[in-house]
Amino acid sequence: MGRMERAKVVLVTQVGQGFGRAVAIAYGQAGYDVVCADRDVDLAARTAAEIEELGGQAIPIQADPTAALDVQAAFAKVWEIFGSLSGVVHVTSFDSATPFHHLAEGELGELFDETVRSSVLVLRSAQRAAPGSWVVLVAPAPHPDRPHLAAVGGALARLAAAFPAPLALSDEVDALDAFAEPARGLRVNVVVPSRPASDPRHDAKLVHLVRLLGGQAGGGVHGAEIAVTLPPPPRVIEALLPEVQAALDDSVRQDDGEAEDLDDTATVEAEPDVDPLLDEGLDDAHLVAAVAALRQLAGDDEADPDHDPDHGPWIGRA
Repeated sequence: MGRMERAKVVLVTQVGQGFGRAVAIAYGQAGYDVVCADRDVDLAARTAAEIEELGGQAIPIQADPTAALDVQAAFAKVWEIFGSLSGVVHVTSFDSATPFHHLAEGELGELFDETVRSSVLVLRSAQRAAPGSWVVLVAPAPHPDRPHLAAVGGALARLAAAFPAPLALSDEVDALDAFAEPARGLRVNVVVPSRPASDPRHDAKLVHLVRLLGGQAGGGVHGAEIAVTLPPPPRVIEALLPEVQAALDDSVRQDDGEAEDLDDTATVEAEPDVDPLLDEGLDDAHLVAAVAALRQLAGDDEADPDHDPDHGPWIGRA
């Protein structure tokens, strides 16, 4: 088994919020050393601290993905600290809220810098630092009123498909020579979410798909553009603390909760919710369990009572 296959180090960009944060936390809980890169080092440090609190290992790195020197320095830092890198998740989901007919030239340039340019820089550095590894690009969510986002998504898909796939190493090739040979390529795939990021629980399907593409189960997938339909994000009131929800919702009687608190005999400790994202599907060797958890999140089992979970794994419907 090669050095890259044994590595348990993943670099995740744009970890300060959104998809990057959700992916970084999932990899940390799956036992990876996570390099949290963001142009705002304070946000990167906050996500790294979350991972550490959950029992994972993470380090923050300041890096602007649109600056070539920053990207090169980030990969050099990873290699300096860990000596290996198994893969990269580059979040390019820069969301332009401007309708196409009002799009300014400056905003168009920023959009392409944040998505296409940054992806080229990341792929170039990954090929040099960790040839033969994998990269997952998270593209912007499409929008019917913003065809420029579709143009960016198409560019990322063509870039992934055109990138040279990794070549199998022969026993005669020295490991150091193989490391210095960028022609080995990368395994590159693109994930297209149906909407912008929300929170780790509601974005769990995307996280599962990224994990599958980066794991052993996705070893044969290269140059693919895979759309993932995410559930609607929670309403604002659902994201608040229960006591705040009660204060805002007239249908909830606040005195009911107070009465229960006064009765010690009626106090029952609620069992914590089991998050399917963390409960199963994070082991690279168990694709069937991962896809089953993904389908459970999508509600496929409820929608199709005749569904047989023992039918082979299938990633296409994600």
